[in-house]
Amino acid sequence: MQIVFLCGGLGTRMREVNKKVPKGLMSVNNITFFDYIINSILPYDPCSFHFCLGYKSDMYLNYIRKLNTSVKVTFSIENKDNLFGTGGAIKNAIKFLDENFIAQYGDTVLDFDYKRFFEYHLQKNKSMTMTILHKDKTEEAPNVLCQESKDGNLNCFYNKINRDVNSNFIDYGAIAFQRDIFKNESRTKFDLSEIQTNLCNKFKASFFIVNNRYIEIGTPKSFFNASNLLS
Repeated sequence: MQIVFLCGGLGTRMREVNKKVPKGLMSVNNITFFDYIINSILPYDPCSFHFCLGYKSDMYLNYIRKLNTSVKVTFSIENKDNLFGTGGAIKNAIKFLDENFIAQYGDTVLDFDYKRFFEYHLQKNKSMTMTILHKDKTEEAPNVLCQESKDGNLNCFYNKINRDVNSNFIDYGAIAFQRDIFKNESRTKFDLSEIQTNLCNKFKASFFIVNNRYIEIGTPKSFFNASNLLS
C-alpha cells in the first residue's frame, strides 16, 4: 500500500501564520505537522511513501532525510515557478507509482482504516475509489451527491466547482487510484478534481464511507483549531 502525499502547493492562505515554512512542516504543539500525518498511517503497514514536491521543496527534502522509518520513501519535484496542479503533480511522479496507490493532501490528518480502504479499492477494481464523509459530521460544504439505486448500489457524483444543491457528503481527502489513469493522461498540468469528476460521470469510481472527522491546517482558523485538537 503506497501513500502519495501532495505537498507542493504555494499555501498562500497560511502565510499570515508563517511565511517561511510550508504548511505540512509547520509546528503544531512543538511537533511537525507531517509527523502527525505519518504516525496516523504507520499502524496500517504502508509499504512506501511518495512526496510530490514543488514550493519550498528543499525544506521537505531536509525533513525526508531525517525521517526515522523503515518505510521506503521517494519524491518528485516540480518547478516552483511552473507548478503542474494536483493532478499534474501525480502524473509527474508516474515512474515512482505502484499499480494502485492512495493519494492525500499534505495538510490533513485523516482518521480511518487505510488498509481496509485499500483492500476495498482493489476488490471493486475501479479506476478510482474516494473516501467520503457525511455532511452532518463536518462544517465543510458538501460536494458529493450519493443516492442509493434500486438494486442497492450507491451512486455518487462529485463536483468541486459546481456542487449539486442536494450534495450530502464531502470528499474526505484520501483517494485510491489505478496508475494507468495518469499514465494515459495527455496533459501535464491539471487539477485532480477534474479527474475525480470525470471518473464519477463515467461510473468508473467507487466510494468508501468514513465516520471520523479529519484535522487540517489549510487556513489560519483551521490551524489554530488543530492546535487544540492535537494537544
